Formats: sequence, C-alpha cells, structure tokens
Amino acid sequence: MIDINHPESEFIFQAGTFTDRIRNYCRKYILETFEERKITFQDMKIEGLILQEFSEIHFKENFISISLLINDLNTEIEKLESINIISEDGNCTVCNTKLTTFDTLIKEKDFRFITICKKCPSEIYNILNKLDWLTGAAFI
Repeated sequence: MIDINHPESEFIFQAGTFTDRIRNYCRKYILETFEERKITFQDMKIEGLILQEFSEIHFKENFISISLLINDLNTEIEKLESINIISEDGNCTVCNTKLTTFDTLIKEKDFRFITICKKCPSEIYNILNKLDWLTGAAFI
C-alpha cells in the first residue's frame, strides 16, 4: 500500500494511469476493425512514449529498464498492428480467439462488464506488469 503523503506517491499514481490506459486500449482493440485498430495502436505507443519521458524525470534509477520494456511494448504492438485476418463473431478481431466477458459487479453501466482476449494482449499485460513494479504502481 502506498503512503499518499509520501512525496513520490503522486508520480507513482501518474505512472499507474499510463499503464492503465494501455490496458484499457487492449480491451478496445480486440473489438475494432483493422483500420480502427491503427489509431488505437498508435495511441498505445504514444502512452508508452509519454511514460518513458515521465520516467526519465521521476524514475531515474529505473529509467534504463523502463526504456527497454517500452521498446518491448512497441515491438509487441507492432506485431499485433500488422495482423489483418477475418474473425468470427464473438471472437477477437486481431487473433480470432473467443472473447471472454466478466461481470465486475460494479453497478455503473460503463464498468459493469469487461470483455477481454486471453491471447493476443497477454505479452502486453506482462510488460505492463513489469513496468508497474519498476514505477511502484504495482502497490496501488
């Protein structure tokens, strides 16, 4: 648990917002057309770039590791970006894996159900988890 009175806590929370936005994009691109995904993947890369710039200032001690992971993130995004297949209804539009929907039990309409692909974003999630540890956002 983060001490919100600690002077670094603000930066840790901000880093967490970058990785959370990328995770949210992973739930978006799995439902989009090839053309729509181009924009989403570009937005994901921009979030990574902003996190890298932010980390250079606020997480200097882990900056090299963070930069390497962001390079890995971009490589993974570029792999997914090039995939253009026809998918079946109810499947991921990128890898054609059956999508899974979870009930979050949150009463708000926009947050009640979350649909994920268990296959194609898995490496992105692994990278984001490592970034969360390097920035401290894993403790939020």
